[in-house]
Formats: sequence, structure tokens, C-alpha cells
Amino acid sequence: EIVSIPGLSGNVNIYIDSNGIAHIYANNLHDLFLAEGYYEASQRLFEIELFGLLAMGNLSSWVGAKALSSDIAMHLIGIPQNAIMSAQYLKHNYPTIYSYLEAFSQGVNDYINTLNYRDLPLEFKLLNVRPYYWSPEYSLAFGEYMGWSLTSGFNDELKSALLYTYFNYPEINEINPYYPHFIDG
Repeated sequence: EIVSIPGLSGNVNIYIDSNGIAHIYANNLHDLFLAEGYYEASQRLFEIELFGLLAMGNLSSWVGAKALSSDIAMHLIGIPQNAIMSAQYLKHNYPTIYSYLEAFSQGVNDYINTLNYRDLPLEFKLLNVRPYYWSPEYSLAFGEYMGWSLTSGFNDELKSALLYTYFNYPEINEINPYYPHFIDG
């Protein structure tokens, strides 16, 4: 299939291997990231937009009040605020990197612009929402959210800290040994 994407300066080839993995070949990084955004949106638009809203603390704009606690949590953790600050920092200090985030966003938005109601993924129709335009802040927030959500041991560390704070250390250490004891034998 041949697709014309606005903003490309040259040809880009996307090859899908037998495992379904996309391999993108472009003459420059701008075109690579733009094509990646377009392709990713064409395959997973609802998913990336859902996680973008989740990470930016704006999921309630799609699903209403039942997502307010999630939105508040994201703002308390600081993911949306950090994404905005990080985008500004990159824009001013690393404009080349920021331009790649913009190119990816442009690719996502170019794909969105090809859609009419009939072509929308079913999930958008079920929620009665339209896709929103992507921006570098969403990419940064999504990355930070993924990093935060994949952090292992966070709950265990928090529980241990609370136990040690509220109870006698030697007694709790018998039930929940402090990690260095395992190292020291």
C-alpha cells in the first residue's frame, strides 16, 4: 500500500516482517519519526490516545467523573506537570530531539486527519469521542507513566517503610526482614 503523508521530505518504506514487526526505513530522522507516528496511530490510535489522556491526567474528558480519581492521582504524582516542563526544557535546550517528538506528533495527527467517522476505531464510537491531536507532551507523559507503572517493588517498599515507622523495628524485622540481612547472611 502506498500512502502519501504530508511533511515527509523523502520516501519512507515500512516493511512488516513475518512476526508483525514494523521496520521503518527513511533517509532522515524527521521522516522516520513522522512515519512512526503515522504507522503507530494507524495500528493503535485508541490505545495511544487512551494512555495519553491517562498519563496527562485528563481521562475524565472521555469517560466522565469515574476517572477523576485517576486524573487526580496523575497530577499528584506530577506526571502531567513534568511532561510539560520536560517538553519546554527539550524545546529550549535540545531542539533537535524536540523536533523528533514534534515529527512523531505530526505523524499521529496526519493519520487522525485521514479519518472520517466511518473509519474511526470502534472504541471511539462506543465512547462517542473523537481523537484529539497528539503533542510532544503526550509522548513524554506516556513514557514517564510507563516508567512509573513498571517500577517494581514500590508497594513493598512503601509497606515496609510504614511498618518500620509505626512498629518496633526488631519485632517487624522478624516478620519482614530488612533487605541487607539477606545479603549479609
